[in-house]
Amino acid sequence: MAHIYYGSDELILTQVNRENFNTGLSRIDATYKCRTTKADDLEPQLYAGLRLPGYNNFIIRENAKRIDGTDGFTTFTSTAFYGTLVTSPSATSLIPSVLGAQQDAFTISAYLYGTGLQNPIDPNSRKITVYALSDTLTRKFTMLTTSSVTSLDVPTQTLTFKVIKSIDEFGNVIPESFLNNLASKLIYTTNIININRSNFGGFDEVQITWGIAFGTANSISI
Repeated sequence: MAHIYYGSDELILTQVNRENFNTGLSRIDATYKCRTTKADDLEPQLYAGLRLPGYNNFIIRENAKRIDGTDGFTTFTSTAFYGTLVTSPSATSLIPSVLGAQQDAFTISAYLYGTGLQNPIDPNSRKITVYALSDTLTRKFTMLTTSSVTSLDVPTQTLTFKVIKSIDEFGNVIPESFLNNLASKLIYTTNIININRSNFGGFDEVQITWGIAFGTANSISI
């Protein structure tokens, strides 16, 4: 028995599934139907980079998948994403933060006074290798694909470090009693040490790790 359809000639949303992530990224999987005779005209509404019909905040990641049925109707399935673009943990929706640790080894110049090393102390500075354990801070959030991570603020959370050991260029181990003095004179800043970006249409999900970067420009005395 034949059926006559008197409904809309536009895309009809028949199903939608939404998933929200704690990074501020949201995903919608939407299913639309239309008359097959209208499908060629309506399909461009579901091209990648466009706003998802009915959900203007969501940007389509890839062209919709199309199935032309034998009943005279065409089914489109489309996936679109939205990012809150919240990058500050002081906002209402806090960004997930994870504290970690890293171990660094770097070389600086130092004047060694009264450390009791076996080699004679000379008036010239010598190279020492410093081994330090420091905090890292990792956060995940969303950004526009055109946004640079250089626009982000440095985290306000204080990252700390501890000098584990230090050895001079002659192989002498700096006595442990001098390590706190050494640590107090190190030059350091908080910098980005790792970035991972994944694209979801018009938005990127970004994972950034900040850590302590030690300077080596000036000689110090211990």
